[in-house]
Amino acid sequence: MSITSAFAMARSGLAATESRAGLTSGNIANATTEGYAKRSAPLTSQGGGGVAVSGIQRATEARLEQAHRIEISRVAGQQATAAALESYAATLGGIGEGSNLSDRLSKLQVGLDALAANPAEPAIQQDALRAATGFATGLADTAEALERVREQTASAVVSDVATVNETLREVVELNTRISAEPGATPRRAGLEDSLSKTLDGLAEMLDLRVSRDERGRISVAMPGGAMLVENDAAHELEYDVTEASLSVNGVDVTPGVAGARGSQEGRLAGRLELLGDALPRMQAQLDTLAGAVIQGFEAADASLAPGQPGLFTDGKNAFDPEQVEGLARRIAINPAAREDQGGGAWRLRDGMGAAAPGPTGYTGQADAFSQALAGEMSFDAKAGLGASATASDFVGSLLSEQQALRNDARDRAESLGAGRDAAARTRAAVQGVNIDEELQQLMLIEQSYAANATVMRTLDEMMDTLLAAVR
Repeated sequence: MSITSAFAMARSGLAATESRAGLTSGNIANATTEGYAKRSAPLTSQGGGGVAVSGIQRATEARLEQAHRIEISRVAGQQATAAALESYAATLGGIGEGSNLSDRLSKLQVGLDALAANPAEPAIQQDALRAATGFATGLADTAEALERVREQTASAVVSDVATVNETLREVVELNTRISAEPGATPRRAGLEDSLSKTLDGLAEMLDLRVSRDERGRISVAMPGGAMLVENDAAHELEYDVTEASLSVNGVDVTPGVAGARGSQEGRLAGRLELLGDALPRMQAQLDTLAGAVIQGFEAADASLAPGQPGLFTDGKNAFDPEQVEGLARRIAINPAAREDQGGGAWRLRDGMGAAAPGPTGYTGQADAFSQALAGEMSFDAKAGLGASATASDFVGSLLSEQQALRNDARDRAESLGAGRDAAARTRAAVQGVNIDEELQQLMLIEQSYAANATVMRTLDEMMDTLLAAVR
C-alpha cells in the first residue's frame, strides 16, 4: 500500500467518523423530541480503499407504527364518547343524589300519597305540586342537557373533519418534499419525522392504513378501503350535517353504517356513533318517559273533557302521539294547577278540569293520580327499555343505561390506554434514542477517530523522514 493510498483511507475514515459523531450528538440532543426517530450512518467501502457514509437512516418499523396508531385510534374514540357525555352525566345524576329523575319521581309519589291521605290540607297540596314541578323541570333540564351534547358533538364533528382535511393536505405536501429529496439526506430524515408525527395525530381522528412506494411517498387509506391520500392527491372528507353522514369522493364512510368503507375507530367515529345511535336512543328514552307520564295522568283525571291537558302537559297542550319527538324538553305543569298562572294547587285533589274546588275530604282523584304513577305505564319499545313498566322502574333503567354509556366508554379508554402505552414503549424501543447506547457509540467513534488520526500522524512522520533522507 502506498503512502498516498494510506493517507486517502485515513482521511476518509476521519470524515466518516465526523459524520457519525454529528449524528450521535444529534440523537442525544433529540432524545426527548416528540416524533424523532434515531439516526444512523451506515458505512460503505470505496474503490481503492477507505470508507464513506452511504446515507442517513431512520430507525423505523412499519408494523410497530401501524399497531401503535391503531391503539391511538381506539383510545381516542372512547375518550371522545366519555368526554362528550361528561357534563350530561352530571346533570343526569346518580341514584340517591336527591336531584336525579328517580329521586324526583319518588318525591312525587310521596307527595301524591300524602295528598290522598290528607286532601284538605293546602300545604300538602302545594308539596305535591312542587314535587310534580320538580319532576317536570328535572326531565326538561335533562333533555336540554342532552340536546347541548348533541349540538356540541355535531359542532365537534365539523371541526374534526376540517382538521382531518387540513392534515391530509399536510401529508401530501410532505410526500412531495420527501420524494423530491435526493437520497437519504438529513433533510429527508427530518421530513419523515414530521410525516410520522402528522400521521400519529391523524390516527387520533380515524383508523388508517399506510403504505409506501419506491420513492418514499405514502398512501393513506381507511380500513374499509376508502383512499385518503393517493398519488400526491388528498381525497378530503365530506360531512352532511343533516344526515350526520361522512363520505369520500361519494363513497359512504360513516362509522357504524353497514357496508360503509370507513373507519370504526378514532375520535370521529366515536362522535358520529353518538350522533347516529346513542344520542337519538337516549333522547327517545326521555321522550317516551315524558309521553307515558303525560298520558298516565290524563287517563287518571276523571275531570277532563276529551282533548284537555292533564297535570303534565306538552307545553300546556294535551298529549299528541304525532308530536313525541322533543317532548321531554317541552313537558310542563298545567297552568290550571299553578297559582302564579291563575290556577290553584287544589286541582291536584279535584282534577285539572274542575271548575271550582270540590269537597275538601275528597280522596278519589288524588288516589287515582297516585295509583297511575305507581302502576304500569306503556312506553315506546324502540327506546330499548321495554314496552311496559312502572315509571320508577323505567327511570331506574334509563339512569342505569345512560350513565353506563359514559362509564363504559371511560373504562374502555383506560383499559385500551394500557395497550396504547405498551405499543408506544415497544415502538420507542426500536425508533427512539437510548442515551446509554448513544454514549457508548460516542466512545467507539472517539476511538475510531483517534486511530485514524494516529495513522495520519504516522504517515506525516514517514513523509518527513523520506524528505529528510532525500535532502
